[in-house]
Amino acid sequence: MFGQAIEKSWFFSSSVHTEAVSRLLFVAEQGEAFVFLQGEHGFGKSTLLKQVQAECSRYGHSTVLINLAALDQTAFLWHLCGGLSIVPRAEQSQTQLMTAVRDELVGRSLCNHQTVILLDDFTRTAEDVAPIIDFLSSINQQTDGAVSVIAAAESVTSPELQRLSALKVHLRRLTDADSHAFALEFLGFLAVPEDAVANDAVDAIIARSEGSAAHLTRLCRLVSVAVEATPDLVIDANVLTILTEETLVG
Repeated sequence: MFGQAIEKSWFFSSSVHTEAVSRLLFVAEQGEAFVFLQGEHGFGKSTLLKQVQAECSRYGHSTVLINLAALDQTAFLWHLCGGLSIVPRAEQSQTQLMTAVRDELVGRSLCNHQTVILLDDFTRTAEDVAPIIDFLSSINQQTDGAVSVIAAAESVTSPELQRLSALKVHLRRLTDADSHAFALEFLGFLAVPEDAVANDAVDAIIARSEGSAAHLTRLCRLVSVAVEATPDLVIDANVLTILTEETLVG
């Protein structure tokens, strides 16, 4: 029922997520300055950023992945310096940090090297970081597209940043068909035997997940743990209900 085991680089391969990854890679390949990846909590934004990072690295691009939650502008720049292998001094000002980042990125561009900066939890910062995005966008123009920024957020309220975004990349809820394919593929990835999960359990997983990739993942992992702990157990809809009630998952 679950097909062949797939590579450990597995990610959400639904049509929704595949299209989003393709759009984000297009932004990087075309040297666009900035793009937003939007979607509700649990729809797979963080996983997609990691997949884009892996794909960009495979193409030979440098990547920096930063979670911006609770960061102010200076902390953002420090993390960016670290990702770019810049070693600033403790007493350096924000302006000096920006200069160091600019010089590094421009230097890379002179070597025909593309840099992709991936920012997660963009709207959960401790301070507005739009000025840093403007700064990076100016470097993009200065280097003829050698620097691209991809930012993930649940929503974007800034009209200026909306206009700056080169494309609209919006994750939506998975359809039942996509959820079904997702569940079977992930259960196979987790090496859950076909005969260990009844069809009505798969249907229950889809219903409980409500199109959320994160919920699908948690429920499939719960099934995997239960099967591993009790190899003779067959997971049906009733067993799944008991498991979720006992563990508060789903």
